[in-house]
Amino acid sequence: MEDPELVVVGGGPVGSTVAAQTASFSTLVVEEHPEVGTPVQCTGLVHPRVVEMAGGESSVINAISGFKLFFPGGRVLDVMSNEVKAMVIDRTTFDRHCCDRAIDEGADVLTGRKFVGFRKEGAKARVRLEGPKGKEELTTSLIIGADGYKSTVGAAAGIGPAKETVRGMQVDLDTVLDIQSQVEVYLGKNVAPGFFAWVLPCGDFTRVGLCVSNGAGAPSKFLSELIRKRGLQGAERLRTYSGVIPIGPPKITHADNVLIVGDAAAQTKPLSGGGLFTGMRAAKWAAMTAVDALEEGDVSASYLSSYEQRWRSDIGKELERGMLVRKVYTKMSDQKLDEVGRMMDRDDAKEVLSTGDIDFPSKLARPMLKTVPTLIKFSPQALGSLLRKS
Repeated sequence: MEDPELVVVGGGPVGSTVAAQTASFSTLVVEEHPEVGTPVQCTGLVHPRVVEMAGGESSVINAISGFKLFFPGGRVLDVMSNEVKAMVIDRTTFDRHCCDRAIDEGADVLTGRKFVGFRKEGAKARVRLEGPKGKEELTTSLIIGADGYKSTVGAAAGIGPAKETVRGMQVDLDTVLDIQSQVEVYLGKNVAPGFFAWVLPCGDFTRVGLCVSNGAGAPSKFLSELIRKRGLQGAERLRTYSGVIPIGPPKITHADNVLIVGDAAAQTKPLSGGGLFTGMRAAKWAAMTAVDALEEGDVSASYLSSYEQRWRSDIGKELERGMLVRKVYTKMSDQKLDEVGRMMDRDDAKEVLSTGDIDFPSKLARPMLKTVPTLIKFSPQALGSLLRKS
Protein backbone atom coordinates (compact mmCIF):
# COMPACT_ATOMS: atom_id res chain seq x y z
CA MET A 1 0.00 0.00 0.00
CA GLU A 2 1.26 3.45 -0.90
CA ASP A 3 1.76 5.88 1.95
CA PRO A 4 -1.53 7.70 2.60
CA GLU A 5 -1.86 11.42 3.19
CA LEU A 6 -4.06 10.78 6.22
CA VAL A 7 -4.26 7.91 8.69
CA VAL A 8 -7.40 7.50 10.83
CA VAL A 9 -6.80 5.16 13.76
CA GLY A 10 -10.06 3.46 14.75
CA GLY A 11 -12.76 2.10 12.48
CA GLY A 12 -15.80 2.89 14.63
CA PRO A 13 -18.50 5.37 13.59
CA VAL A 14 -16.41 8.38 14.59
CA GLY A 15 -13.31 7.30 12.69
CA SER A 16 -15.41 6.22 9.71
CA THR A 17 -17.20 9.58 9.70
CA VAL A 18 -13.84 11.36 9.52
CA ALA A 19 -12.67 9.06 6.74
CA ALA A 20 -15.85 9.52 4.68
CA GLN A 21 -15.31 13.29 4.73
CA THR A 22 -11.57 13.29 3.98
CA ALA A 23 -11.49 10.76 1.16
CA SER A 24 -10.70 13.48 -1.40
CA PHE A 25 -7.19 12.81 -0.07
CA SER A 26 -5.74 9.33 0.26
CA THR A 27 -7.19 8.22 3.60
CA LEU A 28 -6.40 4.98 5.40
CA VAL A 29 -8.48 3.70 8.33
CA VAL A 30 -6.49 1.44 10.66
CA GLU A 31 -8.62 -0.86 12.84
CA GLU A 32 -6.96 -3.10 15.41
CA HIS A 33 -9.69 -5.75 15.47
CA PRO A 34 -10.09 -8.30 12.68
CA GLU A 35 -13.56 -6.95 11.90
CA VAL A 36 -15.15 -3.54 12.21
CA GLY A 37 -18.06 -3.50 14.67
CA THR A 38 -16.70 -5.89 17.27
CA PRO A 39 -16.40 -6.02 20.19
CA VAL A 40 -19.51 -4.02 21.11
CA GLN A 41 -19.04 -1.59 24.02
CA CYS A 42 -22.14 0.58 23.83
CA THR A 43 -25.71 0.60 25.12
CA GLY A 44 -26.91 1.41 21.61
CA LEU A 45 -29.45 4.03 22.70
CA VAL A 46 -29.25 7.13 20.50
CA HIS A 47 -31.38 10.05 19.43
CA PRO A 48 -33.01 9.59 16.00
CA ARG A 49 -30.75 12.36 14.66
CA VAL A 50 -27.74 10.03 15.05
CA VAL A 51 -29.38 7.42 12.85
CA GLU A 52 -30.19 10.16 10.34
CA MET A 53 -26.63 11.54 10.42
CA ALA A 54 -25.26 8.14 9.47
CA GLY A 55 -28.10 6.99 7.24
CA GLY A 56 -28.14 3.97 9.54
CA GLU A 57 -31.85 3.11 9.51
CA SER A 58 -31.06 -0.56 8.85
CA SER A 59 -29.46 -0.82 12.31
CA VAL A 60 -32.57 0.22 14.30
CA ILE A 61 -34.10 -2.55 16.43
CA ASN A 62 -36.49 -0.57 18.66
CA ALA A 63 -37.92 2.89 19.31
CA ILE A 64 -38.21 4.51 22.74
CA SER A 65 -40.67 7.26 23.63
CA GLY A 66 -40.41 7.42 27.42
CA PHE A 67 -38.71 6.26 30.58
CA LYS A 68 -39.32 5.10 34.12
CA LEU A 69 -37.00 6.72 36.64
CA PHE A 70 -36.45 4.65 39.79
CA PHE A 71 -35.23 6.49 42.90
CA PRO A 72 -33.38 4.76 45.76
CA GLY A 73 -36.35 4.78 48.14
CA GLY A 74 -38.68 3.13 45.61
CA ARG A 75 -40.41 6.14 44.06
CA VAL A 76 -40.92 5.78 40.29
CA LEU A 77 -41.44 8.64 37.86
CA ASP A 78 -43.27 7.44 34.76
CA VAL A 79 -42.59 9.80 31.85
CA MET A 80 -43.94 9.40 28.33
CA SER A 81 -43.78 11.51 25.20
CA ASN A 82 -45.94 11.57 22.07
CA GLU A 83 -42.85 11.24 19.89
CA VAL A 84 -39.89 8.92 19.55
CA LYS A 85 -37.15 10.22 21.83
CA ALA A 86 -34.50 7.56 21.20
CA MET A 87 -33.74 4.53 19.09
CA VAL A 88 -32.01 1.30 20.00
CA ILE A 89 -29.47 0.35 17.35
CA ASP A 90 -27.48 -2.79 16.65
CA ARG A 91 -23.98 -1.39 17.00
CA THR A 92 -22.29 -4.01 14.84
CA THR A 93 -24.63 -3.24 11.94
CA PHE A 94 -24.35 0.50 12.55
CA ASP A 95 -20.54 0.47 12.73
CA ARG A 96 -20.19 -1.59 9.57
CA HIS A 97 -22.59 0.68 7.72
CA CYS A 98 -20.50 3.73 8.70
CA CYS A 99 -17.32 1.98 7.59
CA ASP A 100 -18.88 0.93 4.27
CA ARG A 101 -19.88 4.54 3.68
CA ALA A 102 -16.25 5.63 4.16
CA ILE A 103 -15.11 2.95 1.70
CA ASP A 104 -17.74 4.07 -0.81
CA GLU A 105 -16.33 7.59 -0.55
CA GLY A 106 -12.85 6.29 -1.41
CA ALA A 107 -11.17 5.55 1.92
CA ASP A 108 -9.13 2.38 2.42
CA VAL A 109 -9.53 0.20 5.53
CA LEU A 110 -6.84 -1.96 7.08
CA THR A 111 -8.07 -4.33 9.80
CA GLY A 112 -6.12 -6.43 12.29
CA ARG A 113 -3.48 -3.73 12.68
CA LYS A 114 -2.69 -2.09 15.99
CA PHE A 115 -1.26 1.44 16.07
CA VAL A 116 1.73 1.40 18.43
CA GLY A 117 3.23 4.85 17.90
CA PHE A 118 4.82 7.29 15.52
CA ARG A 119 7.91 9.40 15.13
CA LYS A 120 8.37 12.74 13.43
CA GLU A 121 10.20 12.79 10.12
CA GLY A 122 10.42 16.42 9.12
CA ALA A 123 6.91 17.65 8.44
CA LYS A 124 5.58 14.09 8.26
CA ALA A 125 4.99 11.26 10.72
CA ARG A 126 6.28 7.69 10.49
CA VAL A 127 3.50 5.45 11.82
CA ARG A 128 4.29 2.11 13.45
CA LEU A 129 1.75 -0.72 13.31
CA GLU A 130 1.65 -4.31 14.52
CA GLY A 131 -0.27 -6.93 12.57
CA PRO A 132 -0.47 -10.64 11.88
CA LYS A 133 2.88 -10.55 10.08
CA GLY A 134 4.65 -8.45 12.66
CA LYS A 135 5.68 -4.81 12.53
CA GLU A 136 4.76 -2.50 9.67
CA GLU A 137 5.49 1.16 9.04
CA LEU A 138 4.08 3.84 6.79
CA THR A 139 4.53 7.58 6.37
CA THR A 140 1.70 10.09 6.49
CA SER A 141 1.13 13.80 6.94
CA LEU A 142 -1.64 13.62 9.50
CA ILE A 143 -2.92 11.12 12.08
CA ILE A 144 -6.43 11.31 13.50
CA GLY A 145 -6.93 9.26 16.64
CA ALA A 146 -10.43 7.83 16.95
CA ASP A 147 -9.08 4.95 19.00
CA GLY A 148 -11.14 5.11 22.16
CA TYR A 149 -10.69 6.23 25.74
CA LYS A 150 -7.19 4.79 26.09
CA SER A 151 -6.01 6.55 22.96
CA THR A 152 -2.57 5.38 21.89
CA VAL A 153 -2.50 8.21 19.36
CA GLY A 154 -3.18 10.81 22.03
CA ALA A 155 -0.59 9.32 24.38
CA ALA A 156 2.04 9.17 21.62
CA ALA A 157 1.39 12.86 20.87
CA GLY A 158 1.65 13.86 24.53
CA ILE A 159 -2.03 14.74 24.86
CA GLY A 160 -3.44 14.26 28.35
CA PRO A 161 -6.20 11.84 29.38
CA ALA A 162 -9.84 12.49 30.24
CA LYS A 163 -10.66 14.16 33.54
CA GLU A 164 -12.25 10.95 34.83
CA THR A 165 -13.54 7.58 33.70
CA VAL A 166 -16.42 5.31 34.67
CA ARG A 167 -16.53 1.54 34.21
CA GLY A 168 -19.52 -0.14 32.70
CA MET A 169 -20.96 -3.59 32.15
CA GLN A 170 -24.13 -4.85 30.51
CA VAL A 171 -25.74 -8.10 29.43
CA ASP A 172 -28.30 -9.08 26.83
CA LEU A 173 -30.89 -11.37 28.36
CA ASP A 174 -33.12 -13.83 26.51
CA THR A 175 -36.36 -12.29 27.75
CA VAL A 176 -38.93 -9.92 26.27
CA LEU A 177 -40.26 -6.99 28.30
CA ASP A 178 -44.00 -6.32 28.20
CA ILE A 179 -43.42 -2.59 27.66
CA GLN A 180 -41.13 -1.95 24.69
CA SER A 181 -41.44 1.84 24.45
CA GLN A 182 -39.84 2.79 27.78
CA VAL A 183 -36.33 2.44 29.15
CA GLU A 184 -35.97 1.89 32.91
CA VAL A 185 -33.38 4.06 34.66
CA TYR A 186 -32.20 3.31 38.21
CA LEU A 187 -30.44 5.76 40.55
CA GLY A 188 -28.68 5.27 43.88
CA LYS A 189 -25.36 4.54 45.56
CA ASN A 190 -26.33 0.91 46.07
CA VAL A 191 -27.37 0.46 42.45
CA ALA A 192 -24.73 2.30 40.40
CA PRO A 193 -22.54 4.62 42.50
CA GLY A 194 -21.48 7.69 40.55
CA PHE A 195 -23.66 6.91 37.55
CA PHE A 196 -26.93 5.01 36.85
CA ALA A 197 -28.30 1.68 35.66
CA TRP A 198 -30.66 0.79 32.81
CA VAL A 199 -33.03 -1.89 31.62
CA LEU A 200 -33.51 -1.43 27.90
CA PRO A 201 -36.13 -3.25 25.79
CA CYS A 202 -34.57 -4.42 22.52
CA GLY A 203 -37.42 -6.31 20.90
CA ASP A 204 -36.77 -10.02 21.33
CA PHE A 205 -34.17 -9.52 24.08
CA THR A 206 -33.50 -7.16 27.00
CA ARG A 207 -30.31 -5.24 27.73
CA VAL A 208 -29.43 -4.60 31.39
CA GLY A 209 -26.41 -2.55 32.35
CA LEU A 210 -24.81 0.10 34.50
CA CYS A 211 -21.71 2.16 35.06
CA VAL A 212 -19.90 3.01 38.29
CA SER A 213 -17.28 5.55 39.24
CA ASN A 214 -13.71 4.46 39.75
CA GLY A 215 -13.16 3.25 43.29
CA ALA A 216 -16.74 2.03 43.65
CA GLY A 217 -15.87 -1.61 43.09
CA ALA A 218 -16.48 -4.02 40.23
CA PRO A 219 -19.52 -3.25 38.03
CA SER A 220 -20.28 -6.99 37.89
CA LYS A 221 -21.46 -7.22 41.50
CA PHE A 222 -23.85 -4.29 41.07
CA LEU A 223 -25.12 -5.74 37.79
CA SER A 224 -25.88 -9.12 39.30
CA GLU A 225 -27.81 -7.46 42.10
CA LEU A 226 -29.79 -5.32 39.64
CA ILE A 227 -30.73 -8.37 37.58
CA ARG A 228 -31.85 -10.14 40.75
CA LYS A 229 -33.79 -7.12 41.97
CA ARG A 230 -35.51 -6.79 38.60
CA GLY A 231 -36.50 -10.48 38.72
CA LEU A 232 -34.55 -11.40 35.59
CA GLN A 233 -32.04 -13.79 37.14
CA GLY A 234 -33.64 -16.77 35.44
CA ALA A 235 -33.13 -15.39 31.93
CA GLU A 236 -30.32 -16.79 29.80
CA ARG A 237 -27.39 -14.44 29.26
CA LEU A 238 -26.90 -14.09 25.51
CA ARG A 239 -24.01 -11.63 25.47
CA THR A 240 -21.93 -9.73 28.00
CA TYR A 241 -20.22 -6.40 27.33
CA SER A 242 -17.87 -4.26 29.37
CA GLY A 243 -15.94 -1.08 28.81
CA VAL A 244 -14.74 2.27 30.09
CA ILE A 245 -16.27 5.67 29.36
CA PRO A 246 -14.07 8.78 29.49
CA ILE A 247 -15.67 11.93 30.89
CA GLY A 248 -14.29 15.45 30.59
CA PRO A 249 -12.07 16.34 27.59
CA PRO A 250 -8.38 17.14 28.09
CA LYS A 251 -7.27 20.76 27.72
CA ILE A 252 -6.08 20.21 24.17
CA THR A 253 -7.03 17.65 21.54
CA HIS A 254 -4.37 18.34 18.91
CA ALA A 255 -0.61 18.36 18.42
CA ASP A 256 1.83 18.45 15.50
CA ASN A 257 0.52 15.97 12.88
CA VAL A 258 -2.25 14.79 15.24
CA LEU A 259 -5.93 15.33 16.05
CA ILE A 260 -7.93 13.17 18.45
CA VAL A 261 -11.69 12.77 18.29
CA GLY A 262 -14.58 10.93 19.93
CA ASP A 263 -13.83 8.87 23.04
CA ALA A 264 -10.12 9.47 22.42
CA ALA A 265 -10.83 13.14 23.20
CA ALA A 266 -13.44 12.33 25.89
CA GLN A 267 -16.09 14.05 23.78
CA THR A 268 -18.80 12.08 25.58
CA LYS A 269 -21.90 13.36 27.32
CA PRO A 270 -21.04 13.57 31.05
CA LEU A 271 -24.54 12.63 32.21
CA SER A 272 -25.23 9.59 30.04
CA GLY A 273 -21.77 8.63 28.79
CA GLY A 274 -23.09 8.53 25.23
CA GLY A 275 -20.51 9.43 22.63
CA LEU A 276 -21.95 8.79 19.17
CA PHE A 277 -23.67 12.14 18.62
CA THR A 278 -20.91 14.26 20.12
CA GLY A 279 -18.15 12.17 18.53
CA MET A 280 -19.72 12.27 15.07
CA ARG A 281 -20.25 16.03 15.38
CA ALA A 282 -16.62 16.48 16.36
CA ALA A 283 -15.62 14.19 13.48
CA LYS A 284 -17.07 16.74 11.10
CA TRP A 285 -14.76 19.41 12.47
CA ALA A 286 -11.77 17.07 12.54
CA ALA A 287 -12.37 16.23 8.87
CA MET A 288 -12.77 19.88 7.92
CA THR A 289 -9.56 20.81 9.74
CA ALA A 290 -7.73 17.88 8.15
CA VAL A 291 -8.80 18.87 4.65
CA ASP A 292 -7.76 22.49 5.25
CA ALA A 293 -4.39 21.41 6.67
CA LEU A 294 -3.61 19.00 3.83
CA GLU A 295 -4.62 21.56 1.22
CA GLU A 296 -2.34 24.14 2.85
CA GLY A 297 0.45 21.65 3.45
CA ASP A 298 0.59 22.72 7.11
CA VAL A 299 0.00 20.08 9.80
CA SER A 300 1.64 21.97 12.63
CA ALA A 301 -0.06 22.20 16.00
CA SER A 302 -0.56 25.90 15.40
CA TYR A 303 -2.51 25.33 12.20
CA LEU A 304 -4.45 22.36 13.59
CA SER A 305 -5.59 24.40 16.59
CA SER A 306 -8.58 25.57 14.53
CA TYR A 307 -10.06 22.12 15.27
CA GLU A 308 -10.09 23.03 18.94
CA GLN A 309 -12.09 26.18 18.36
CA ARG A 310 -14.49 24.47 15.95
CA TRP A 311 -15.55 21.50 18.03
CA ARG A 312 -15.66 23.39 21.33
CA SER A 313 -17.87 26.10 19.78
CA ASP A 314 -20.23 23.37 18.57
CA ILE A 315 -20.51 20.87 21.45
CA GLY A 316 -18.13 22.20 24.10
CA LYS A 317 -20.67 24.26 26.02
CA GLU A 318 -23.06 21.32 26.33
CA LEU A 319 -20.22 19.15 27.64
CA GLU A 320 -19.29 21.84 30.17
CA ARG A 321 -22.88 22.13 31.36
CA GLY A 322 -23.08 18.36 31.59
CA MET A 323 -20.00 18.32 33.79
CA LEU A 324 -21.67 20.83 36.14
CA VAL A 325 -24.80 18.70 36.46
CA ARG A 326 -22.71 15.56 36.93
CA LYS A 327 -20.79 17.27 39.73
CA VAL A 328 -24.05 18.04 41.51
CA TYR A 329 -25.42 14.54 40.93
CA THR A 330 -22.38 12.60 42.16
CA LYS A 331 -22.33 14.54 45.43
CA MET A 332 -25.94 13.78 46.26
CA SER A 333 -26.79 11.17 48.87
CA ASP A 334 -29.58 8.68 48.29
CA GLN A 335 -31.69 10.67 50.75
CA LYS A 336 -31.26 13.82 48.67
CA LEU A 337 -32.02 11.91 45.48
CA ASP A 338 -35.24 10.71 47.08
CA GLU A 339 -36.08 14.29 47.99
CA VAL A 340 -35.50 15.32 44.37
CA GLY A 341 -37.81 12.51 43.28
CA ARG A 342 -40.51 13.68 45.66
CA MET A 343 -40.25 17.26 44.38
CA MET A 344 -40.43 16.18 40.74
CA ASP A 345 -43.29 13.72 41.18
CA ARG A 346 -45.90 16.10 39.84
CA ASP A 347 -47.54 16.43 36.46
CA ASP A 348 -45.97 19.74 35.42
CA ALA A 349 -42.44 18.53 36.26
CA LYS A 350 -42.98 15.27 34.39
CA GLU A 351 -44.27 17.26 31.43
CA VAL A 352 -40.97 19.16 31.39
CA LEU A 353 -39.03 15.88 31.58
CA SER A 354 -41.00 14.54 28.61
CA THR A 355 -39.58 17.33 26.43
CA GLY A 356 -35.98 16.33 27.15
CA ASP A 357 -33.39 15.61 24.47
CA ILE A 358 -30.77 12.98 25.33
CA ASP A 359 -28.14 14.88 23.32
CA PHE A 360 -28.84 18.20 25.06
CA PRO A 361 -29.92 17.32 28.61
CA SER A 362 -28.80 20.64 30.09
CA LYS A 363 -31.59 22.38 28.17
CA LEU A 364 -33.97 20.98 30.78
CA ALA A 365 -32.29 22.96 33.57
CA ARG A 366 -33.99 26.29 33.05
CA PRO A 367 -37.58 25.03 32.51
CA MET A 368 -37.24 22.49 35.33
CA LEU A 369 -35.94 25.06 37.82
CA LYS A 370 -38.70 27.42 36.73
CA THR A 371 -41.26 24.66 37.37
CA VAL A 372 -39.69 23.40 40.62
CA PRO A 373 -37.54 26.34 41.84
CA THR A 374 -36.74 24.67 45.18
CA LEU A 375 -34.46 22.23 43.32
CA ILE A 376 -31.79 24.91 43.29
CA LYS A 377 -31.20 24.39 47.02
CA PHE A 378 -29.24 21.20 46.32
CA SER A 379 -26.35 23.18 44.79
CA PRO A 380 -27.06 26.91 44.42
CA GLN A 381 -23.58 27.74 43.11
CA ALA A 382 -23.33 25.00 40.48
CA LEU A 383 -26.93 25.23 39.32
CA GLY A 384 -26.71 29.02 39.21
CA SER A 385 -23.63 28.70 37.04
CA LEU A 386 -25.50 26.23 34.85
CA LEU A 387 -28.33 28.73 34.34
CA ARG A 388 -25.85 31.43 33.39
CA LYS A 389 -24.24 29.12 30.83
CA SER A 390 -27.60 28.01 29.37
